[in-house]
Amino acid sequence: MLTLRTGPVADEQPMTKMLRNPGPSELIKAIEDNTINSLLTWTKWAKIEVHEDADVVWIASDIPYFLFNLVLPTEKSSLKPGSPPGSLPGSSIDAAISRAISRNMPVGCWVGPSNPFPEFRRHLEIKGFVHGAALTGMAIDLPTLDENAPRPRGLTISEVKNSDALVTWCQIMTTVSEFPDFAASAWVEMYREIGICEDPDWRLYVGDINGTPVGTSALFFNAGVAGIHSVTTLPQFRGRGIGTTLTQSPLLDARREGFQVGVLYASEMAVDLYRKLGFQEYCNGDIYLWQPAEGEPAP
Repeated sequence: MLTLRTGPVADEQPMTKMLRNPGPSELIKAIEDNTINSLLTWTKWAKIEVHEDADVVWIASDIPYFLFNLVLPTEKSSLKPGSPPGSLPGSSIDAAISRAISRNMPVGCWVGPSNPFPEFRRHLEIKGFVHGAALTGMAIDLPTLDENAPRPRGLTISEVKNSDALVTWCQIMTTVSEFPDFAASAWVEMYREIGICEDPDWRLYVGDINGTPVGTSALFFNAGVAGIHSVTTLPQFRGRGIGTTLTQSPLLDARREGFQVGVLYASEMAVDLYRKLGFQEYCNGDIYLWQPAEGEPAP
């Protein structure tokens, strides 16, 4: 199902065939695959490990932030529909929590359309996870994008090509996303060391208003589609259409390179913005969070 890669360093993934006129089931798969594989890009960083169990893949690190410690359920999960909610076959979540406690680390768990078991969310809650966010999987037919759509006055969008621009991009993205300082510093270090600016599957963009950096976005080419990620705008510049342009402009770049489909997962606040651009809703995903109790002793 998903292109899951294991080991301390992710292998390079060959270019996938671009989707042409996909049906709804193909779109749903592409939306989730693009997102999961964007997360697996981080495993190129030496400070992140990957553990694969019978039911989950776990991205692990010594950085106490959930984005650096993620549980990703797989299609081959041994959890079956109708399983008692107090048990989890394979004990993979228990094992992930045990490893997290041993490092005193929080954990995030992704539950998307590839997991067909409604009971899984209940399993997580019983194990102490809390619901962190609900996301909407959306897709757009790129030929429908309006190349002549108006832009906010004074806005220019440029691709991140050097270390200084990368630092600026990370500062805006992590500030808007309210990363703690230690996680923001780790993010810059990670993106530098994995060479994201040189990765042909990634493109990072910064939006400037009259020379002042105000927003970010990113493209990830994977699963035959162009995925939009990390769309942010500094609070004092919101309401001007900057986020819309930071979504549309990269997708127009993708269209020029032959991609026909753009995908993303939208927060609840952003769904209407993407609908106005022409995105349609296809699926949902949830992020669950587990935090070790304060002062939790290591086993």
